[in-house]
Amino acid sequence: MLRNASTPFSLLPVCLVLSISSPAFMTIAHAGTVPSITLGDVVIKPYATDQLDIGGLPQTSFPASGVGVRAGRLRNGARITVHKQFEIGAIWDFGPVPHGPMRLFEGQLSYLGLKHFVFTAGIFKPSFGLESMQAQGDTVFIERASIATITRNLAAGIARQAVQIEAHGKRYHVAVAGTAGTAGPDHDGNQRAIVFRLVGLPIRTRDILFHVGFSGEWVFKAAQSPGQPPAANFSDFPELNVGLTGKFLNTGRIPLRSAGAFGLEAAAAWKRLLVSGEAYEIEANRRENVGTQHLHFSGWYAQASYTLMGKPRSWKSRTAAFAAPTCQKNQTTLCNGSGVLEAAFRFSDANLRSASVDGGHQQTWSANLNWWPVDILRVSLQYENGTVREEHATETFQAVLSMLQIKF
Repeated sequence: MLRNASTPFSLLPVCLVLSISSPAFMTIAHAGTVPSITLGDVVIKPYATDQLDIGGLPQTSFPASGVGVRAGRLRNGARITVHKQFEIGAIWDFGPVPHGPMRLFEGQLSYLGLKHFVFTAGIFKPSFGLESMQAQGDTVFIERASIATITRNLAAGIARQAVQIEAHGKRYHVAVAGTAGTAGPDHDGNQRAIVFRLVGLPIRTRDILFHVGFSGEWVFKAAQSPGQPPAANFSDFPELNVGLTGKFLNTGRIPLRSAGAFGLEAAAAWKRLLVSGEAYEIEANRRENVGTQHLHFSGWYAQASYTLMGKPRSWKSRTAAFAAPTCQKNQTTLCNGSGVLEAAFRFSDANLRSASVDGGHQQTWSANLNWWPVDILRVSLQYENGTVREEHATETFQAVLSMLQIKF
C-alpha cells in the first residue's frame, strides 16, 4: 500500500529560482505590506500564497530517506470588491513546480449587500471544518491534519464548484452549500453533494474565547469517470509533501452508492494560548455486485499553539477560523525588533481500515515553530514522528520540514 517516489537534487535550483522570482517575492523587496488599489467604489486587493517546502526523512523503516524540495502552492491573483456589495475572487494556482498541473484556485462571485449574509457562487472553498477553513497561509502547521484533509476533499475543500448561503456575526457562523466536483486536471464535475457548518461562540471576552461547531457533508452522487462506476478515493500524504513519498493513507478508488462525513470542532483561546481539535466519522456505502457494503472510517486531532512574541491569533467570523499572529504595534518589519514567533504541538489520528478495505491507520506527533520577520513572510520549522499500520505491516518514520511562505 505504501508508495514512494524520489525527488532528484537537480530540482533544488529550479524550485528556488521559480519561487524567488515570483511576483510575491519581488514585492517583499520593496515593501512590507502590499496595499490595496482603490478606484472609486472598486477596491482591488492583490492576493498571493507562495510556498517553498524543504525537508526529508532522516529515519524511516521504508526506503524513502533523503531531502526533497517542493514549491507546492503558487497561488496568485486578486479579490475585488465593488460598491461594498459584490466580491469577485480571481486566483490562479500555478501548481507544484516543476511539471505540476495548474488550475483555477478561485473564481467566485459573492453578494455582500444584505447585512450578516453572504451569497456565493462559482469555484471556491465551501465552509466546512475548523482546520479546512484556516487559510493555507494561516494554518498552525505546514500541512493540515490528515483527517481534516481527507474529509474536506470528499465534497468541500479548495477549487470546488459550489453555491453557498452563509450568515455570520461576532458570535456565530452558519453556512449551507450545494457542491459539485473540483475545477482543474482532476475535474469530477458530475459529483453532487451538500455541505453545511454550524459554529457558535458561547464564551467571548477580552481574554477568553470558546468556539464549538459541527460540520457535515453528504455525497448523494459520487464522481463517475467514463465507463467506470461512481467512486471515491480516501487518501493523504503523511502530513508532509516534499516529493519523497506517496500517500501512506490510501484506500484506492472505492465504488460508491453514497458517502458522507460528520465532525465536531472545538477551540479555546486564553490570552496567548490556543487549543483546538476536531473529530470526524466517515460513512461510505460501497457498491457491491450483490448489494451494498457499509464502510466506516474515523480520525481526530488535537493541537496547541502559543504566541511567544506578537499579538495572538484572532477569530474571524467570515470563516469561523483563526488568523495568524500579528504584531501588536502594527509594525510590518521585525515586530519589537525580533518578529512574531509562535510554537505549536499536535497529535493526529486517521484510521482508513474498515471491512475489506485497508487504507492504513496513521498516528503522528508534530512540533512546529513559526516566525514572521515581516508581516507577509513566514518561516517554519517542523518535526514529525509517525506510525502507519496495515494488516501485515507497521511502518514508522521521522521527518524534519521547513517552509518559506509569502502571503498577502
